[in-house]
Amino acid sequence: MDIGLAVGGAFLSSALNVLFDRLAPHGELMKMFQRDKHDVRLLKKLRMTLLGLQAVLSDAENKQTSNPYVSQWLGELQNAVDGAENIIEEVNYEALRLKVEGQHQNLAETINKQVITIKAKLEDTIETLEELQKQIGLLDLTKYLDSGKQEKRTVSTSVVDESDIFGRQNEIEELIDRLLSEDTNGKNLTVVPIVGMGDVGKTTLAKAVYNDEKVKNHFNLKAWFCVSEPYLRITKGLLQEIGSFDSRADSSLNPLQVKLKEILKGKRFLIVLDDMWNDNYNEWDDLRNLFVKGDVGSKIIVTTRKESVALVMGKEQISMGILSSEVSWSLFKRHAFEYMDPEEQRELKKVGKQVVAKCKGLPLALKTLAGMLSSKSEVKGWKRILRSEMWELPDNDILPALMLSYNDLPAHLKQCFSYCAIFPKDYPFRKEQVIQLWIANGLLKGLQKDETIEDLGNLYFLELRSRSLFERVQESYKRNEEEFLMHDLINDLAQVAFKTLHQCGYSFPLSKRVLYNILPRLTSLRALSLSHYRIKELPNDLLITLKLLRILDLSQTAIRKLPDSICALYNLEILLLSSCIYLEELPQHMEKLINLRHLDTTGTSLLKMPLHPSKLKNLHVLVGFKFILGGCNDLRMVDLGELRNLHGSISVLELQNVVDRREALNANMMKKERVEMLPLEWSESIADSSQTEGDILDKLQPNTNIKELEIAGYRGTKFPNWMADHSFLYLVGVS
Repeated sequence: MDIGLAVGGAFLSSALNVLFDRLAPHGELMKMFQRDKHDVRLLKKLRMTLLGLQAVLSDAENKQTSNPYVSQWLGELQNAVDGAENIIEEVNYEALRLKVEGQHQNLAETINKQVITIKAKLEDTIETLEELQKQIGLLDLTKYLDSGKQEKRTVSTSVVDESDIFGRQNEIEELIDRLLSEDTNGKNLTVVPIVGMGDVGKTTLAKAVYNDEKVKNHFNLKAWFCVSEPYLRITKGLLQEIGSFDSRADSSLNPLQVKLKEILKGKRFLIVLDDMWNDNYNEWDDLRNLFVKGDVGSKIIVTTRKESVALVMGKEQISMGILSSEVSWSLFKRHAFEYMDPEEQRELKKVGKQVVAKCKGLPLALKTLAGMLSSKSEVKGWKRILRSEMWELPDNDILPALMLSYNDLPAHLKQCFSYCAIFPKDYPFRKEQVIQLWIANGLLKGLQKDETIEDLGNLYFLELRSRSLFERVQESYKRNEEEFLMHDLINDLAQVAFKTLHQCGYSFPLSKRVLYNILPRLTSLRALSLSHYRIKELPNDLLITLKLLRILDLSQTAIRKLPDSICALYNLEILLLSSCIYLEELPQHMEKLINLRHLDTTGTSLLKMPLHPSKLKNLHVLVGFKFILGGCNDLRMVDLGELRNLHGSISVLELQNVVDRREALNANMMKKERVEMLPLEWSESIADSSQTEGDILDKLQPNTNIKELEIAGYRGTKFPNWMADHSFLYLVGVS
């Protein structure tokens, strides 16, 4: 059976739920179709057919492992559901266009014309779904009715999980001893290969040692890089890790090699080359030549699944085996019985030991399943996992335990996890990136009163993390913000659950063929990231075709101007422009982006802001905004006060245009809890204004969450009392 279909089947249930939201009896889509009763019946028929298919979906997911016809049926169902969603999105986009263009009087007539155009598509889709429904009996699929009972769980927020190194203390001590010891032959460089099958903990062992205090103090320089990459990217990646890679400089291979050799010359360094697959001795010999100028005692750790790679790298390898049954049970028990006493749960304990045996001593499998079962208090839930046909899957890179954990996720979390396939292996991502992706694709449902959509996304993220699907990046990655990774095997699971464009971690050219020929054909794209690519412009026609786009990430590109066609992306919710250092202007009609809720312009020093924030009615998060008082936009303090969800760095400039303290009070700075950096600037000052400026600064008191405060051009004779307030616990810099 195709493993992709197994995961894709589980993904279907969440996709159907999104579609049901659009087809709700009193939803916007039904209102748009209400002019013609036949059209309404068509949508209702689509909804009822999908409901009938959803009823047997759970049984199909379980039977697909043993029945290839069920797998094929699920694949065809997925295609039909995708087609139905795209048809509905076409109608929705046209409604948004008419709303923006102010053609409300023509809305019904235009929608009616469009319905006529797509009616044949809808009828074909419904016919396909009905054919699939007829096959339910032949495939012996039975209805599954959810009891509706919700399992309770407490989401773990611990940032350090000691169980990652559970049962590996001997290997850790052995590896530390090797790193701290000098080579008896006085060699400049020693390579220590760590070899073992997937999920035995090779990378975890390397990380534990890499961050050991004795190891930190022993080496002058440390760097970590994943080697399942082309040779050139390894060199670039290592330079970036040690802070010496300039994407604007010559990035061909030879100059980079020379630069890396010079940096490492005479230094005692530790470099981890994680996840090496290539056992070609000549290529490894070329790579090793980059490191030979290091000082005596320099070390390289190589982790690999291949014995042949370990033999090429070095003679004294560390071989990692599976955990013993005793250690496996201890690890499982720690997570599965976190909220209950195993001695008081004799039946669960008995079933749990059988589950542990099926995990075959693999730490990730044990942790993932244990995290899932910890939320199930009834024995039948544990027995269902034990008896699942998933354990009979043929050997491949996706562990049955991970499949079981994925299938057990609630529908809304299945789709959220699947979208994380956008991140390549070993790509450190920020929580905010993931939540933005979910928001853009409409995956966060069920907002409670006084809860922001970001708060809901945070809960989703913590739930997935509590199931060991995400892990925090160790400090070895030298980032300023908290970042996360997916284990390679979990990344494989996400990849087969959902295909999409991959992001790149470094700056690379993007061919015109991609921009002008390939991307415009992907008309169903909801998210597009061109971050870090060397592009100076976007084709105007590209954005005209991507009508369904909800997130556009152009951060850290060399783009100078956005095409006017971006204003026709009426579905766009998130626009990321951070570190676009050459960006000079935005299009004139940004107010047409009626669904834009998140705009990030951090680090765009040349950007002139031709928009009034109040024109973006749905704007919820504004990051890096330069609030220039007065000027062509005639911005006032009361406008700043209305922006309640400013994030990150916000600049308030031309403060000489503020009349008095009452006007300054209108900015409501104390209520802006998520502003972390606040530059305040007077560009000029009039005579005898020191008292006024002092009063104004007094009323610009920021929230106590502020981390950095900059004050420029201030002519007051004293600073306000709040600057000495001890409640500013996070303040690290004042200038």
